[in-house]
Amino acid sequence: MSTAQPAPTGAVRIARVAGVPVYLDRTWVLLGLLVLWLGWSTAESLSTATRAAYALWLVLSILVAVLGHEVGHALVARLLGFRVHRVMATLIGGHTAYDGTGTTPGRSAAVAVAGPAANLLLAALGWLGVTLASGVATYFAGSFALMNLLLAGFNMLPGLPLDGGAALQSLVWAVSGRRDLGTVVAGWAGRLVAVGVVLWFGVRPLVLGQLETFDLLIGLVMGWILWQGATAALKRAPLERLLRVVRPVDVLEPVHVVPAATPVGELVGAPHRVLAVDERHLPTLLLPGPEAGAPDLATLPPETRLSSVVVRLPDAALVDLAPGQDLEPVLRSLGGTGWGVVVVTEGRQVRGVVTASHLDEVARHALRRN
Repeated sequence: MSTAQPAPTGAVRIARVAGVPVYLDRTWVLLGLLVLWLGWSTAESLSTATRAAYALWLVLSILVAVLGHEVGHALVARLLGFRVHRVMATLIGGHTAYDGTGTTPGRSAAVAVAGPAANLLLAALGWLGVTLASGVATYFAGSFALMNLLLAGFNMLPGLPLDGGAALQSLVWAVSGRRDLGTVVAGWAGRLVAVGVVLWFGVRPLVLGQLETFDLLIGLVMGWILWQGATAALKRAPLERLLRVVRPVDVLEPVHVVPAATPVGELVGAPHRVLAVDERHLPTLLLPGPEAGAPDLATLPPETRLSSVVVRLPDAALVDLAPGQDLEPVLRSLGGTGWGVVVVTEGRQVRGVVTASHLDEVARHALRRN
């Protein structure tokens, strides 16, 4: 099921598909205006009214193509059991946000190719329109089909952040057993694709003496976007390597869970960290260690209640991990809360705590061995 999340800043919800909210980002207006101008400029042979209608048709077509592409990702992700948060159309295309916890090479590849597959389906509908329509309507239907074909073909280029890059990453992952290696290979391939786009739109026309300023600008912008996406993937690879070599059990520290009203005299010399449940029965009350400036329990009156010396962790510092799940939710919590400690549960049972310092120490040793 999709999770209830606030609308992204600057976006408007325009639909809901299979329970997944669909948003239009305000930056998409810029893309719409560009497509409107292109449609008007390329339809000089049509009458003024038809030319205007064609320009508006192209704007609607690109929106349907982009959202259809992203809805394809979302529906397959839902069918595979992932939680899909939202679909959004933006200036640079679209984006589907979903929780990929527990993904495999096959499931990742299936979600990736679902977007281009949706565009191929839309292109087929466009060509069906060409065969059934007559007159200027065939021109409209043909442009819709061609737009979806181009979008599907471009997205299947084998380099991240494109869908073809995600498929390549999954292939390398499946063969090598290493997701991080797949990300590195697909990331570098994405950089090659970015260079290829610039060469195609910039250098090739220059050599042929057909260079147009607008085409060059489009090529440079597309190349920059692809290069940035590929670079982000390469920066993510070390994290994926960490998730591969360090398991939750490797960094979990035992913890002693007691009621908040427990006298501290009963806890002097406790061999593990001490955690108490709050009034909501959530394990958020942590007794800080000496490194955090906490008082020595032995120096306090024995009847002092534990509740007077604990600190309350934010709810985001509670992470529930299913059996076999990796550390990614823990890392997100550590980065998001800034507290340096996460309480790990399984169901309602506390499994232990993960501290940033211990995680860093274990990770450094594990990465040196691998």
